[in-house]
Amino acid sequence: MRIWNSGLVIAFAALLASLGAARAEPRVVLTSLDGATRVEGELLGFDGENYTVRTSLGIIAVAAAQVTCAGPGCPVVISYGGRFAIQGSNTIGDGLMPALIEGYADTLDAELVRQVGGGENQRVLRLADAQGREIAVIEVGAHGTATAFPALADGSAAIGLASRRVAAAEAGLANLRGGPDEHILALGGLIVIVHPDNPVRALRLDQIAALFAGRTTSWAQLGGPELPVSLYVRDDRSGTLAAFEALVMQPSRLKIADSAERLEDSAELSDLVSIDPTGIGFTGFAYARASRPLAIRQQCGLTSFPTTFDLKTEEYPLARRLYAYGSGAAMPPHAKGLLDFALSDAAQPIIAEAGFVDRGIETQGIEVQGARLAHSLTSKEEFSLALLREMLGELKDALRLSLTFRFTAGSSNLEARSQREAERFARLLADGGYAGKDILLVGFTDSGGEFKKNRGLAMRRAQSVLDTLKASVPEGALDAVPIQVQSYGELTPVGCNETPQGRQLNRRVEVWVRDKRG
Repeated sequence: MRIWNSGLVIAFAALLASLGAARAEPRVVLTSLDGATRVEGELLGFDGENYTVRTSLGIIAVAAAQVTCAGPGCPVVISYGGRFAIQGSNTIGDGLMPALIEGYADTLDAELVRQVGGGENQRVLRLADAQGREIAVIEVGAHGTATAFPALADGSAAIGLASRRVAAAEAGLANLRGGPDEHILALGGLIVIVHPDNPVRALRLDQIAALFAGRTTSWAQLGGPELPVSLYVRDDRSGTLAAFEALVMQPSRLKIADSAERLEDSAELSDLVSIDPTGIGFTGFAYARASRPLAIRQQCGLTSFPTTFDLKTEEYPLARRLYAYGSGAAMPPHAKGLLDFALSDAAQPIIAEAGFVDRGIETQGIEVQGARLAHSLTSKEEFSLALLREMLGELKDALRLSLTFRFTAGSSNLEARSQREAERFARLLADGGYAGKDILLVGFTDSGGEFKKNRGLAMRRAQSVLDTLKASVPEGALDAVPIQVQSYGELTPVGCNETPQGRQLNRRVEVWVRDKRG
């Protein structure tokens, strides 16, 4: 670790005598703005300009303007003034971001004192302290994902919101995809919605594509009433539209019919479908409103519902990730503060309350997964009744967590989201989050290859998750946590092995918990 220079260190051991004997104080980590220097210790005081911290080197005072502070003991430091813009996805910008801004204002003990409409799907939010002094002005433009990246590139936005991942070098942003400024803000999914009284309950993706292409023109062709089909879709700037085309239309080599009514606003689209008995549309998970979502029937017969559990495991075929992109190290202070808050644990209840899918862990018993078991028993794929009995014996009293770990193609390396989730889960386990429970890491594969070899492959991947958990916390932190590694190979698929997407879903490690067995 580099020693702090004289500009950073205001006082050392001279403070020791005046502060008296050491006592337990909140711990903080101070990091220089260039990231090169880091000091950890107990925060003894903050006078608005300097942190006083007890470290292994003694007691030091550090200028707050030259460092960032992380940890439960960090004081709230309010900077005044500054205006910045957020641009992009209507799904996020209209439905979620205002709630996150309000939550961020609460962390500053600030009030959201004015919301000024600057046009359709455009708003200005002003934050002020108790004395009415302006803290920040935030402009939110929710005109579609396609508007986010040009705004980041030309500097007119500090944060970009996207309901799809940025393409390589989109808008000239060569280092954005996969870089430190790319963040998964929440999880979501596309839902296909119909009028509440429509008797059609589930459709295959190819049937949905045929509807939106105008090839299926009557609901009677799908077992519904003798009514024509009316199409409602998002506008051309929408990331929701881009995702729908990629996931539904392109695999069937079809295009959306010109007769479809196009709308910029997700809520308006859902409301129109909910009052039109002939209508069908697609929108984000948070915008079901009074319309009814359809279940998705996969080609092998598995049926998936847009539940928060299936969206968190990404086993619903139209699950997707919602992104927030930063504009780099030069972000305005409150833009960075807002983004940090939006990604924090404190923001997760706000995300859930807004109708989006947060990072909170849900549980599900094995009885809910009857369709998976039935599929294993009735499919033509290789099968072992003895192994299924073994699995049911191990998991019958357990609960599956929504944590599901997946890997980069052709490797045992966790993909980026799974890596972050493994690190978070490891900290939760180390802090006693599942005390008194057995933790089961259960590996599965697709059906490619030999049955026995697949079980071994799934076991190795489950072991790699265990290795990642142990490497994510201090050595020995998980020694007292009973974690077992198991494998059931290609049993109980969650996707169809006939498709690349289904095979990818089936290559997974699930997490189950149960009471300790005697």
